[in-house]
Amino acid sequence: MVYCQKCGEQLPDDALYCSRCGQKLSEPVQSEPSGLEERATWRAGRAEERIRERIEKRREEMGPDYLDGVGFGVFLIVVAWVYLQFPAVFSNFLRWFEKWTNGPTILPLVLVEPIALFFTLMGAWGIVEGAIRSASGRVSKGIGNIVGGFMSLALAYMFRAYGAGTLAPSALLPAFIIIIGAGILISALLRSLSHM
Repeated sequence: MVYCQKCGEQLPDDALYCSRCGQKLSEPVQSEPSGLEERATWRAGRAEERIRERIEKRREEMGPDYLDGVGFGVFLIVVAWVYLQFPAVFSNFLRWFEKWTNGPTILPLVLVEPIALFFTLMGAWGIVEGAIRSASGRVSKGIGNIVGGFMSLALAYMFRAYGAGTLAPSALLPAFIIIIGAGILISALLRSLSHM
């Protein structure tokens, strides 16, 4: 008894082609192991190979994804835009970092608006990028971009709340970590659901 190397279909010993997938059997065929556990492992391995082949074929059909390069360009434009709006932002950051002799200090209010603007612009781009990726068939990656975009907008809101005095300085770091963690969790859950 022989099995197709490509799809695992059981075939007659004299078969030249697989009746299921059409694979030419002139290449050596692999017999299915005789033990129940070995057979289950062998079949699972074949199923995993078929899934990988389908994913690779889908990637080839969709073509290259240039949005990562575009995203880096957007990042540079956003940094330049923030600098144009707040020309002292880099010197303010340096002054703040210089005070870190015994560890991080409280974020100065002069940095709140530049940081909030950065996260607002990057969040908007993340949502647009995710919509473009989803529309082009890259749904899983698009979901990640959209969630990342909303996470950036939440960070912008958090920094503005800190600047307005409605978020205590001691709550800034925990809020930041909670938003990042929630974004990662939601993105992973939605991406895994999109593969079901």
